[in-house]
Amino acid sequence: MQTRNVSSSGPGAKKLAVLIIHGIEVDDPGLFETAVRLLRKHFAEHGGASPDALAVETVNWASVLEGAEKDLLARYGPADTDAYWKSLYDNVRTVNQGHESALVPLMLRLMRPSLRGMDLHYPGLRWMLVHFVGDIIAYQTNPADPDVYTSIHRKVAEALGRLRAQAGDDAPLCVIAHSLGSVIASNYFYDLQVQRFAGRDIIEETVRAAQGSSPLERGETLSHFYTLGSPMALWSLRYPRAELDQPVCVPAPELTRHHPRLVGRWINFYDDDDVFAWPLQPLSEAYRAAVEDRAVRVAGPLFSWTPLVHPFYWSDDGVMRDIGASLAGAWKQLSSAPPVAA
Repeated sequence: MQTRNVSSSGPGAKKLAVLIIHGIEVDDPGLFETAVRLLRKHFAEHGGASPDALAVETVNWASVLEGAEKDLLARYGPADTDAYWKSLYDNVRTVNQGHESALVPLMLRLMRPSLRGMDLHYPGLRWMLVHFVGDIIAYQTNPADPDVYTSIHRKVAEALGRLRAQAGDDAPLCVIAHSLGSVIASNYFYDLQVQRFAGRDIIEETVRAAQGSSPLERGETLSHFYTLGSPMALWSLRYPRAELDQPVCVPAPELTRHHPRLVGRWINFYDDDDVFAWPLQPLSEAYRAAVEDRAVRVAGPLFSWTPLVHPFYWSDDGVMRDIGASLAGAWKQLSSAPPVAA
């Protein structure tokens, strides 16, 4: 059993715990640099607090699939294609920093019709399918072999452990998740809630072993959920005969016990031009009550009017300003509340 971290609950030391989860991606260690910088900046502007009041951890789960995806490509291409694959990685990583112009050379490379030594045409588009559509296919729950699903969820559990070490055992938990990451986050915390409230042990053993026992790691302090460009509506197709009346509870029901004055919310950001992104309220009355859909215009002079806006939520100043302002409001509520007795 972990000991209670009391240092985070002293005057002036309270923190918000922010967990960031990416969507379909290549393995990119610098993916969140722009997002975290903008988030801290806008949080400080709206909250009058130090950016250090945000404890931030990221879930870089693309590494789970990177090896298998590279192996698959290697079966179909000669060894000297490495430079071509690397150029695609480098372009995507530049796009991830918010450089919209990097889409132009990326698209030109993706549309290359052939590659010496590779029989299949359009190798770049195949690379993209392996890395992006492949993520979606691999993540689906497979009871016979749940390795990818559980490996990704272990990454989430491990990040929550690091976050607890930064912010304290009962710090309010705020989750920001993009694209497929919003599905991963919803599944992860839904599984925790089913385990707690329905008594159904649906969490795989190795994931459970990686989960800590603090309120934060158990999801009891989940207060804010920000979904960006979420395709969660498409996942309803997996359950065509089921009534979608049980979205993940945001805020978590136990939040009032830990932080009685904190008002939680779920905001779903979507750009009308982003074909991956869907409002969630039309799914059911339960989603209508749980989620605030917020239409945004992801900025950019070149491709803001096209479906290519999908990667740019992380680097969009307007989106990060809205989230930073929301977190600042939560921090003010937290700072003004008297400490809860242990």
